[in-house]
Amino acid sequence: MKRAMVLGIFLVLGLVLAQGRTVTLLWSGAITGPTSDVGGPYAAGIEDYCRYANEQRLIPGVTLNCIVRDDQYQNPNTQRILEEALDRSRPAIYLGYSTGAMLQLKPLINEVRLPTIPASAHIGLIDPPNHQYFFLPVSSYSEQVVALMEYINRTERNARIALVVNPSPFGRAVVDHARRAAQRLGQTIVDVREVGGGNLDNTALLRALDAAGVQYIIHQNVAGPVANILKDAKRLGLDRKIKQMGAVYTGGSDLLRLAGDAAEGYLWASSYYTLDENTPGINLQKQLAARYNRSADILNSTNYTAGMLAAAIAVEAMRRAAQRFNGRIDNETVYQSIIGMNGPNAFRPGFAVSTKAGIEIDFTRSEQTGAEGLRVLEVRGGKFVPITEPFTSALFRQVRNP
Repeated sequence: MKRAMVLGIFLVLGLVLAQGRTVTLLWSGAITGPTSDVGGPYAAGIEDYCRYANEQRLIPGVTLNCIVRDDQYQNPNTQRILEEALDRSRPAIYLGYSTGAMLQLKPLINEVRLPTIPASAHIGLIDPPNHQYFFLPVSSYSEQVVALMEYINRTERNARIALVVNPSPFGRAVVDHARRAAQRLGQTIVDVREVGGGNLDNTALLRALDAAGVQYIIHQNVAGPVANILKDAKRLGLDRKIKQMGAVYTGGSDLLRLAGDAAEGYLWASSYYTLDENTPGINLQKQLAARYNRSADILNSTNYTAGMLAAAIAVEAMRRAAQRFNGRIDNETVYQSIIGMNGPNAFRPGFAVSTKAGIEIDFTRSEQTGAEGLRVLEVRGGKFVPITEPFTSALFRQVRNP
């Protein structure tokens, strides 16, 4: 009898806690400045999903205070924004952005035990130390590059490959894993070049890689530098000799817009569905873009999809926290909800492809990657078309911690 009374008190307390509360969700990233071509649509995806979540009351009795801030891709700004939010609004979850800032903030995030979903897919964020509270929504940059190398091996043995990466921790994240994968696959990493956004003439680069016998270029960058290299390769006639491909932020509508017909044949590893596919997440994306008057560029951007997925995971974790912990939504209960998001409790919002086991988003305490499925897509007729079934890189798990 006493046990029943105590349980009843907790249930009533939980209902009271869940009434009329405001819970903060924080994001900061590059709405302006470098990589804002990624950050702008990503921020729009978070804003629109949060607005939708409040309108639909996805968390009963709770209003989301969705803070979206422009850090201009400046690490000191990112740190200041997070510290201010910790002091003033105590966010239950943090949606981060750039690789540099996220690596810098790892010790602080670990100290305050704040569940964090970054836009960066740098594998170092979920590697020790201070990694416990980071969760990647989709597979890492490194896993996607290794998956592309496995794809090459399906048709070309002993391939000669060049890596062209952004001159930053974001770009360099994949190099060591790619070298280890090449050794396992019998491939040769002929060269590693760092190329930023000022690469308006890539003649010397492409001539040098051609002279070195490079057959494939794998990019770890953003769309602008990749588009410039594709256009120069076409101008030089090297598009017929060197196949180009890339991970995460190298593809999507931005690349198609910037590269034009030079993008034909480009290969892209991606975990996200395309706008042409009929899935719950993509259909919601179209509905929200229309409802909130987003431009065609925003609607078509995979980064808009990515922002929505990050926000959807955060909102779902808070909803489950409220349900499981009698209305209590804070960093501790949200963390417990995220690491319990697996098995029959996996999350299926329909933004990312599922694995062969039919799982879209799942996490555990030790497995901190959500969507482990990915596909290779190719530009055909001016659009990205999937050319593989969803798969998960087996080799990456062997080279991640050799």
